[in-house]
Amino acid sequence: MLKKFALVLATGVIVAAPSYWYLTARNGTPAGTFDLDLAELRRLANERPGARPTEVRAERIATLQFPERAILAGASWAMRDLDVYAFQARYADGTFGLIDTGMDEAVAKAQGATFFDARAFERVTAAMEPARFIVVTHEHFDHMGGVVVHPKVKSLNWLVTPQQLQVPGNLAPVKLGDLPGTRLVYEKATAIAPGVVVWRAAGHTVGHQVVFVQRADGQELLFLGDVAWYRENYRQVRERATLVTLILGEDRGAVLAQLAAVKALSEAHPQLHVVPGHDPDVYDEAFAGGWLTRGF
Repeated sequence: MLKKFALVLATGVIVAAPSYWYLTARNGTPAGTFDLDLAELRRLANERPGARPTEVRAERIATLQFPERAILAGASWAMRDLDVYAFQARYADGTFGLIDTGMDEAVAKAQGATFFDARAFERVTAAMEPARFIVVTHEHFDHMGGVVVHPKVKSLNWLVTPQQLQVPGNLAPVKLGDLPGTRLVYEKATAIAPGVVVWRAAGHTVGHQVVFVQRADGQELLFLGDVAWYRENYRQVRERATLVTLILGEDRGAVLAQLAAVKALSEAHPQLHVVPGHDPDVYDEAFAGGWLTRGF
């Protein structure tokens, strides 16, 4: 009997070990290449007439926590913070646009947030109504949730792509509903305001896009959304754990191709400020360096 039990146990370990590696440590390879052209981003940033933004401000709305291995396949099991921010590109004439909108307190609590700043979310909510544009990197609750639940959502200058409305379940637990908003239809990339460009990057979700901001002083920021949660994702060209990919329904090969493109771009242009979706260290460096400013 003991021999039989030992055999069953050994068989279980043999079967489980590859599954454990596959689900938590496997990385994979990029599916082809992803075209991310800084020269074209710069051209588009200057395509629309008018002055470019003078500064980019940020509000930290909430903090979630995931094991590091969920963020970076094969890493440790130590818990890591994922900060949730909304951004404001401000112009010299006092107008501004928003990039990502965070989530409300009910959703934050339901998702186990370890921190929520109600006043910060109030400031983001108040900024949405007068914003000259609102754009989100993608259709997940911590990026698009704030605009969806806005009490005056029908009157906002929200540029939402058809792809971001294509899979309503991507926004869960927020209900998408029949939302208005100006449909932003483009093939690869387009300018949405002076100095602000969106570039399609489907993979993490079908509606994912990255946002490029060129300030009037020449500083440039590339908001990755959730192409990368942390800087190390693109530096190592290492995706989230496969289990996370399966839960989120990601196109893993496409995301890996995007990470490789961001790595190459950041190495070729070290002056470019790359902003991953949720990396606290990058945000601290951004505020210290002055290329992001705290508070709307």
